[in-house]
Formats: sequence, C-alpha cells, structure tokens
Amino acid sequence: MGHGAALPRVARGENDVLYMEDGHRCIDLFSGHGSVWLGHGNREIVGRVAEQLKGAWNTGGLPTAIGAEAAGLIESFFPGSHYGAALYSTGMEAAEFAMRVARVATGRGGVVGFEGSMHGKSMATAHLGWDNGDAVSLPGFRRLPFVQSECEGKILEQLEEELRGGGVSAVFVEPIQGCSAGHAATDGFYERVLEMCREHGAVSVFDEILTGFYRTGEAFCFARLKGVPDIVLIGKAMGNGFPVSGVVVNREIAVQKRMLPGSTFAANPLAAAAVAATLKRMGVMPMGAMVGALEGIITRGLCPLREVGVGVRGRGAMWILELPDGVEVWRIVAACYRRGVLAGCTGRQIRVLPPVTIELGNLEMACSVLREEVTAVLHGRVST
Repeated sequence: MGHGAALPRVARGENDVLYMEDGHRCIDLFSGHGSVWLGHGNREIVGRVAEQLKGAWNTGGLPTAIGAEAAGLIESFFPGSHYGAALYSTGMEAAEFAMRVARVATGRGGVVGFEGSMHGKSMATAHLGWDNGDAVSLPGFRRLPFVQSECEGKILEQLEEELRGGGVSAVFVEPIQGCSAGHAATDGFYERVLEMCREHGAVSVFDEILTGFYRTGEAFCFARLKGVPDIVLIGKAMGNGFPVSGVVVNREIAVQKRMLPGSTFAANPLAAAAVAATLKRMGVMPMGAMVGALEGIITRGLCPLREVGVGVRGRGAMWILELPDGVEVWRIVAACYRRGVLAGCTGRQIRVLPPVTIELGNLEMACSVLREEVTAVLHGRVST
C-alpha cells in the first residue's frame, strides 16, 4: 500500500477475494503480481500439488513423470518448431538462461533491450530495462529507447545499427511493459524486430512472463505476429502463484553444457505439478471468451479516466493506469483498500491484474471503486 503504511496480513484467499487477519475482505486486482491467474485456492491445483508433496519434492534435475507431463503441456501451446528447454523458479532466472543460450549459440556477447522493460532484477536483466542509478556498466549491453520516448521508425534505425555491428547475441522484447505504464509497440514493429534478428544472426527473445497464457486475449502476444521469436520466456500464470518460470526455444538451438542450464530447484516436481494442473485446467476453460469479458468490464470502467488525464493502457486482463506527476498514488490504493479493493502500485502507476476467474460483478464493483478514488484524488489535487 506504500508510503510507510502497515501492510495488512493476509489470512487466506478464495478465488478473487483475500481475507485479512483482522477480518477485512478485499476483491483482489493484484493477484500476486498477476501470478494467481486461476484464482486463490483452486481445488484442482491444490490437490495436484498436495499429492506431489507425498512424493518427491526435488530430484536435483533427475527426470520425473510429472516433469514430463508439465513439459508436454507447455509445448502444446507452441508450434512444433519450439521445445521447452528449462523450468526455473523466477523470471529473472529464465531471462539469465536465455542470455546464456543466445551468447553460446551465436558466439557473441552483446545483448539489446528496450527502456522500461522488466526482465528481472539481477544486474544484467535490470540493466536491459532501466538505469538503476548504481553505476553498473556491462560491456556489450545496450538499452534502446522505446515508444514512450521515441517513434518506432527511429527505434528500428538504432536497432539496425546495433545489429549491423555483428556483436549482438540477442534482442529482448517485453511486448506490453508491465512495469512501465503498459507501453507497447505495434505488431508491425515487433515483426520487423524478428526479421532484423534473423537477417543479422541474432536471437530474438520475447518475455511473455506476464502477458502469456491468455492474459492479453491470445495465448501469447507473439501469436498476433507473422513470425515466432527464437526464445519465449514464460512464467507467472502457468503455476497459478507457485514459483515457476520457463524457457521455450527454437529447435534449431540446442541446449549445451556451456549454457549452464541447471540449478538447485530447476524443474522440481512440486513446480511441475503446479504447472501440469494449471495448464490442464486452462485447456478445458473458454479462456479467450473469459478474458474478453474481463476486458469489456475494465475498459468500460476505467477508460473514462483518460478524460481526466490518466494514461489507461493494456489489453485483455492486463491494464496499467499512469497517474499525472505529483499524484500520491498510495492514497488512491489505500482508499481502495478501505473500500474492499486491493490493487498494486509502483511509482505513478496502478496495475489491474485480476484473476481470469474473478466474479464479473466483483470486477465491475472494483473498477467503479478504483475510478471513483482516482477521480477524487485528482479533483483534490486540482482544487489545491
């Protein structure tokens, strides 16, 4: 909730509602940074993980039946040209592995990212997206402007110049920026990035850890494009809140020992059980229609805020509100909490990431509360 306010302690969750220890009840628009995609306490997922708890928790990378099942379900979401190369615990791990894959596969050291993208908080992944003020400088790492500060044509010209130098191993893309006000380029821009990577022998990496598994309508953002990225990073939604991420790679790129694919908790059976149960459940749900219904409610409820100077950007069940300079966003979030709506915020942004299973009436109510509290704070700011 920010600004030094004491955070409420959560007692339990049921689908789209969180219950606090003091009895307070909140509609959850935060859903664990967008990870609890099928709702808190989903019985099928809980049951599958509980059953795995009776067996092996961690096999140190040795194969398991549940691991094979999870891998097969993941690959069913992708064209036959791609395979599941690894499962990890965090998105940062997945991004770091993708860097190693690209650097070994191409024999090059350079990596290009775009400003505002979130690929993790290690020195390397953070450096791709923003200047953290820590004086970190990584040779060969280059951060280009994105659409919030430059036109697409100019960005592509800069990317072409970087690639033409022959030292770039990979280009990282976050198709909708989840931590940078929901900024996104056009499909044509992303298609050109894929083409340029192919032309210059660089690996294209799409970070769909937040956008993936129907969050924005399609199974993945890249499904809207003519081409397929060489590497796709996945996570969050596929474990329904259980710590898990993954790296899906074009079969033309083989995993080698020099890529250092393993780690202590990589592909552990508990994570695999969560993935298998979550993806299996998604397979029998009308995900596209459900996300479409959520998008309709969110756009009707929140897009009117554009008229009072709020940036409202997103797609499907992923939306970010960008408040004007000087607005104390924590006040809005705190007021919403008091009225029974939990939202996440960072800087001048409020993220709306409901579970796909949210009760539609609850979503309508939550959007109404959020709209009213944003408007109230803006009017107060203007009047003073």
